[in-house]
Amino acid sequence: MTTSCTLTEYEVLNDTLPNKIYLILTPFIICIGLIGNILTVFVFVLTDLKRQSVSIITIALAIADSFVLLIPVAIIWLEKILRRELTDLSPFWCRTHGFFDLTFTCCSSWLMVCIAFERFCAVWLPHSNKAIFTHRKILIIVLIIVLTSTILSTWFMFVVKTANIQTSFLKNSTENTLSTLDNRSIIQSSWKCNPIDDSLYDSMGMFSVIINYILPFIFLLLLNSTVIYRLCQRGIVDLRSSITVMLTLVCVVHLFCTLPFQCWWIYYEVQDQTGDCSWLKKKLTWHAITFTIRNLNYMANFFLYSCSSKLFRNELKSLIVLSLLPHERYQSYHYRRQSLYDNTQQQRISLTQLIMKRLSRTTPYNNVGAIHSVAVEIPLTSLNEHG
Repeated sequence: MTTSCTLTEYEVLNDTLPNKIYLILTPFIICIGLIGNILTVFVFVLTDLKRQSVSIITIALAIADSFVLLIPVAIIWLEKILRRELTDLSPFWCRTHGFFDLTFTCCSSWLMVCIAFERFCAVWLPHSNKAIFTHRKILIIVLIIVLTSTILSTWFMFVVKTANIQTSFLKNSTENTLSTLDNRSIIQSSWKCNPIDDSLYDSMGMFSVIINYILPFIFLLLLNSTVIYRLCQRGIVDLRSSITVMLTLVCVVHLFCTLPFQCWWIYYEVQDQTGDCSWLKKKLTWHAITFTIRNLNYMANFFLYSCSSKLFRNELKSLIVLSLLPHERYQSYHYRRQSLYDNTQQQRISLTQLIMKRLSRTTPYNNVGAIHSVAVEIPLTSLNEHG
């Protein structure tokens, strides 16, 4: 994108409210998001929630979100704070900073699609869901998503280049008013990261936006709409403990958090018609707003799990108690439980119902006939023996 504005990005955004909010919130988003994602991994690995096949996807999602916060989000925030392009420090960061961002965001979006599809099958095909989504198949799907995301993001390393720029500074020193000027030229060399071709960079960037955001957005919208419709049809879903409700809420929040950033990319492709810095300022202001909202998505999953699932809260409390009070009775109490899906009461009811159904299916005539025949044979045998 070309513009006649001669100011830098940091000068344009200086003292603007969206930029201040972005600079203040981003370190909290990074720290809280990393802690929440680590706790999410612990809960889904160390508790009975690991029995759910979807737990593999949630673990991979937490890891991908952590890498998004740790590398691209943190680097961009540091650039804003230091007012310096960190990607210009070395050719490595020039070619890889965008690659990391594209790879991890692509993984996160398509793992969300995988979660939505698994819940779709769990709601619409409950009898076949466990056969379709086994732990082995889920692990293969996650590996395919990671590999495909990595391959689709390698284009960034080939459309940027580093140039060695030499900057000359002229230093004038005078010994006295009548002395001659002593001109000394000091040459400094530095790296500069730039795209090879602006049009190619913009077109490939739009391709990545479609793959990373727009297509997953469409799939998530369709799948979650059908899941919500099915849940409304049933009308018996426990909103406090349902795994489906928890994961559907996570997908819906992902939709709302990533939609503004998609709209910004479309707005970014609009040509500058102002001829001054007003368009650039508006573009960068909306980027700060939408980018902050997008980053909230990579922090929010832990809180969504905790708020929407009683099961997750119970597991988290158990882990905290066991870590703070590692007493034997707490450990025996924790590991003695066979399931954390509130099945203790349900198993009693289902067992009673099973016994009653089994008794109700017993046919009295066949049993009576068998008993009667045995009763008749015994006296006849005894009579024959006694002559």
